[in-house]
Formats: sequence, C-alpha cells, structure tokens
Amino acid sequence: MPKVTIDGRTLEVEAGTNLVDVGHQAGVSIPHYCYHPRLSVVGQCRMCLVEVEMNGKKMPKLQAGCSTQVSEGMVIRTDTPEVKEAQKGMMEFLLINHPLDCPICDQAGECGLQDYSFQHGVATSRFPFEDKRTYPERERIPLGPTVLLNMNRCIQCTRCVRFTHEIAGTGELGFFNRGSRAEIGTFPGKELDNPLSTCVVDVCPVGALTSTRFRFAERVFNLDKKASICNGCDAGCNVTIEHRRGKIRRLKPRLNPAVNDYWMCDFGRATWERWRDTPRLATPTVSGRPSGWKEALDTAYQILRGRMGDGAVAVLGSGFLSNEEAYLFAQLADLAGASHRGVAVDASPERKIPNPHGGVVGREAAPNRRGAEMAGLGAKSKEDLEKLLEGAHTLSALVVADSDFGAAAWDPEVVAKLRKARGLVVFGWADSPLAKAADVALPVAAHPERDGSFVNSQNRIQRAEVAFPPPAQVRTGIDVLTDLLARFDATWGGSAATAKSLFEKMAAEIPALSGVSWKSIGTAGASLASASTEERAR
Repeated sequence: MPKVTIDGRTLEVEAGTNLVDVGHQAGVSIPHYCYHPRLSVVGQCRMCLVEVEMNGKKMPKLQAGCSTQVSEGMVIRTDTPEVKEAQKGMMEFLLINHPLDCPICDQAGECGLQDYSFQHGVATSRFPFEDKRTYPERERIPLGPTVLLNMNRCIQCTRCVRFTHEIAGTGELGFFNRGSRAEIGTFPGKELDNPLSTCVVDVCPVGALTSTRFRFAERVFNLDKKASICNGCDAGCNVTIEHRRGKIRRLKPRLNPAVNDYWMCDFGRATWERWRDTPRLATPTVSGRPSGWKEALDTAYQILRGRMGDGAVAVLGSGFLSNEEAYLFAQLADLAGASHRGVAVDASPERKIPNPHGGVVGREAAPNRRGAEMAGLGAKSKEDLEKLLEGAHTLSALVVADSDFGAAAWDPEVVAKLRKARGLVVFGWADSPLAKAADVALPVAAHPERDGSFVNSQNRIQRAEVAFPPPAQVRTGIDVLTDLLARFDATWGGSAATAKSLFEKMAAEIPALSGVSWKSIGTAGASLASASTEERAR
C-alpha cells in the first residue's frame, strides 16, 4: 500500500484512495462540499484544494483533494498560507449570493456552509447586497411529497442530482440553465418520489433541500441522539433516533456499509409516527380495569399456573420483540407448559437499500422474526397461525407477546377469535383492540425505550440503545418478564436482568450465537452462522 504524509503524519492507505479520504483516515479535516464517498467525483466546489509534493517537487498548482489519488511518497499539506487563502476565496464566492437566513433555516446547526464559513471564511463581504443573484419565486418549491427546494440557498454542488442518478437510479433531478442562472429542478412530467427521496436532504450540505416531515419541527442543536435499528421491516437499517425530552422528531440513517450504508427509505423515516399517533397502553389492566403491577402479574401467573400440564397453553410471539425479550417468552412457554409457540409477522412490500455489497432487502413488516425464532419462539408459519386462531376456543391460556404484532391485532374478527381462549394475557405498548380484550394487559416499553439486539434479513445481529425512558407506569419487557418468571422459578428473582446479561446467557445456550458477545456486536453488528436451509428457501 502507498505510504503518504499529510500535515506531518505518515500512514499507509489503500491504492486509489483520494486525498479527502486520506485526511479523514489521518484525522485531518479537508473541507469539501461536492464530494461524497458514494457519489461520483466532479471536483466542482474547489474547497478541497491542497498542496501536493511528489519526489521532493511541489506541484505548480493546488490540487483538488477529491479527484487526486494517492501515490507512493506523496506529501500533502492542508495548512499552508496558499491553501488557506484559496479556501477563503472559495468561501467568499459561495457566500456572495447566499441569503443570510440562518435564523429561519432548518439546516442551522448542521450546515456545512455555516461551519466552514467560521473555519475558513472571512468576517466581512466585499459584495454589495443589492447586487446579489436571487431566484424569484424559487423558494419552498415542492420537488415531490417529501422534499422542498429553496434555490436561493443552493451552492450547486449537484450531490442531489448525482444521488438520484447513481444511487436511487431514478434520475428525477437535473441541472438546468447555464452560468449564473443554473438551477436544480425535476425533469418535466416528473417529481421526486422514489423510495429513497429524502436522502437528498441528507446529502445536501446546506439548507437548499428540506424535509417536509421535519421542516420547522425542531432546532437540531436541541435534539438528543441515540443509535438504534429501524423497525419498519427486516432490512435492519441502522438509524439515529433524534428526540427532545422523549418526543421523537426524526429518524436519520446511521452509517453502516455492511447494511444500509448512508441511506434509508422514506417509509422507515416515518415509522416513529405510529408511536406518536397510536393510543398508548399506559397502565396494567385486569379484566379491563386499571390495576397495580403486582395484581396484574399475580393474575397472569394464576391464569398460566392454573392450566399447567393440560396441554392447552399457547404463546403467540412477535417479530417486534428483541432477541432478549423473545428468549424470555420462550422460557415462559417452557415453564407454563405451552403446547404451541410461534411468531406472527406480516408480509411487507420489498424494500431494497443500496450498499457497496449489493444492498440489503426487507420483505417482512417487522425487524426481528429471525431473532425471535432463534431465541426459541418457533418458526413462522401462516398456516400455524391460522390453526391457532381456529383452535383458540380450546385454549385455557393464551399469551400474546405484542399488542401490535401486526394488522391482525387491530382486526375485530381476529381479536374475537383470540378472545375465545379462557385466559388471555397480552403484553405490549399499544392500546389496541387486542389489549382492550385481554384478561390481563401488561404495558411494556416501545422500541425507542429499551435496549436489545435484532437479527436482520442478512442474518446479521445488531444492537439498539434506549433513547429515553418509558412513561411512569410502563416497564421494559425484560423487567416484566423476569418478574413473571420469578413466580414460576425463584432463580429468576435474583439481580435485575439487562439486555446485556441476557444476551450473554443466550450466547452460552444457542449455537447460532456461539462466539458472539454483546461487546463484539458493537455499533456495526456481527454476522451470525449461515442461515438454515429453511431460511435460505424463503
């Protein structure tokens, strides 16, 4: 590998690496706008100009870092007076026509133009305000249902154009007109409406493109951020939950080249809205009336304990459970003598997210059917679920792991069939018709309110972190399940279980998790052993 030196730091890098990426690897920030690691190089903004020396001779002109590749013995300097003067000059050009509307711009706080103007710009402008170029009536232009354009803010980096052509493959956006009147827009008869359309807002370095979903929702510097996994489908996209005091404002893709890379679909971005809009199960109930946790768990225990050994107990799992929750439900099924256990998951439209390895595809409307099955809740089978529904009247006890396991939880006919079980215990965060019909309803934390691991469609295990605590009377699924299990087996009543401790316990028992630890999953996840023959056939 070529050995190069940048600002006095020597390192080895892969052949073909450009200088902007070399700087990133060395911890040296080279400013840039038009360059993006997954888009073609156009060398358009000229902010990444650096000084290059080869074989002891300095190149006569500054070189664009994005379009210059490393070679053996190259010396790169990013902090010379000549480089700094060039950066100041480019910032002056970029700011000549840019409006001073940072106080009302959604991008304020995460704006590349704002940041670089402080780092590389000058405090004053030599350009008369009255001579600024403007685009009359080109503000708040809907490019499609999810993105608005403010052309006066655009610095013409063309990232959005290249994204639609090279990543989304839909090519709705183009660069129109010439010279000072050049502008971004959609081709006649088209609108920006592909499944990944909001990604153009992510790649835009300024506030020219804004999301209709997030527009004016919150100042970004007021948001707390936590790493998580999208639960819209089984693609398992890595996301960041951004919230303020427990109120989610948006989901953004979190870089993971092995899964969703820099991207996520518009459907996934909207999944948090159901936690906001769906009625919440906020307190335990027994026979439809609010109760305390002890009464509710004692009643659930009596429903299950009273029927042990008669072969008529069933556990209906969910693809929304974490691996650790699914493992505890499997333990409950064992202790209650359940004759049936399965995982209910709805089918989903196919969603493909590009990545450098060919992309990840989601086809199920829940993130963790594979993990729930691996943890011991049995295999997914549509016919098996139908048999459960038809035979529910023969059950003396039925445990449903999720009050919102799918569309069926909101279907009056399905709920009526499940209600035929003599005892119905429902866990969940949603106050669905199924929860209302239960003998015992136990409110548990929603996806952003818990830690846990999940297995995606690639058989890759990943972690999600708790973003904020659940409401006052709501407990995590792990807490509730271990409390209930302790009524069957006192050994579960020791120290408080956590997602980490349960995972380590699972890793010692489940062959698929052999050699995997909570720490080794990290932020990027870890591939599990090859999927079963049955899994590959699906």
